[in-house]
Amino acid sequence: MIPGPVSVEDRVLEALARPVRAHYGDAWTHLYKRAVAGMREVFKTTGEVHLVFGSGMAGVEMCVASVLSRGDQVLVATNGLFGDRMAEVATANGLHVHTVRPGVAEAITAGHVRDALAAHPQVRAVCAVHHETSVGVLNDVEGICKVAREHGALTVIDGISAVGGVPFEMDAWGADLCVTVANKCIGGPIGVAPVAAGPRALEALADGRPKAAGWYLNLATWRRFAEAWSGWHPHPTTMPTNVVEAFDVALTGLLEEGVEHRWRRLAAARDRVREGLEEMGFQMLSPITTASPVTTAAYGVPGMQVADYMAWLLREHRIRIGGGLGELSGKIFRIGHMGRAAEPEAIDRYLRATADYVDGHGLGRARG
Repeated sequence: MIPGPVSVEDRVLEALARPVRAHYGDAWTHLYKRAVAGMREVFKTTGEVHLVFGSGMAGVEMCVASVLSRGDQVLVATNGLFGDRMAEVATANGLHVHTVRPGVAEAITAGHVRDALAAHPQVRAVCAVHHETSVGVLNDVEGICKVAREHGALTVIDGISAVGGVPFEMDAWGADLCVTVANKCIGGPIGVAPVAAGPRALEALADGRPKAAGWYLNLATWRRFAEAWSGWHPHPTTMPTNVVEAFDVALTGLLEEGVEHRWRRLAAARDRVREGLEEMGFQMLSPITTASPVTTAAYGVPGMQVADYMAWLLREHRIRIGGGLGELSGKIFRIGHMGRAAEPEAIDRYLRATADYVDGHGLGRARG
């Protein structure tokens, strides 16, 4: 029940166990393009989508480096570890990074970004994490995209732990680049980072300015092969075919369920966990108005050793949850509501175990 990678359904695991197929040819190309089309539905875009072989951060690096030149100014809006990591990626690619940082577990708003852009008018792109997993907070990406567009800046959105599980409308909101992964809300395996690019991003890609990107993590490279080798090998390198097959199975399941229905289902799982924990006396890190629908972060009850609680859950119940990161290490724990962790049976099992721990350690009367 960590905030990813997620526990996947048996049919996804079965796809990983099939004989390894070639990464080219008619059948493979059909599968790959079907998955690309499916991801357009999930991103809610008519733009380009590429299934990058790599982690979510590989996709973030591709987005940042493909449309910007070394020395360009970027604004990274951050309220946690993964926003900070976007800033590290931008710095490593030779960009001049400005940051806007509200308080701990405080959501980033359009107002934060508007003020930062006024202070740094030369910013060419705004980078933001939609769901900051380290604190379980959802940032105002719709408002951020609107403010950035008004400024004339591109938006690069880390949707790694949001897309497929949280309302996100790439075209309607005006996001220019977005990356997600298979192994979070989509419920697939590790290894695929779908990247979506809108028309303004493609214009920046082709504007003639030398870009920070190299060869592999370069949107221009993936576009070239998608066009030139479209009929038999629509990507630049060998792909992990079994991983993409398993991703396609998970993606098909998401589309059959309905993207909007999954948004609601995962939010309902979040609500059940929050309510159960609050009944036992746990305090949430963030209010429901900004809390992520797919990760819940909570403080331990008074007297609780969070590390002991986490180790006990794993040892006694084989339930793994996430801990706090950075300054919140040892203070909070995090529950993911993605993949099989969103199933009612899993949630009830977790809440019963937690109630047993609270009662058994004399930490208060559990009423869950």
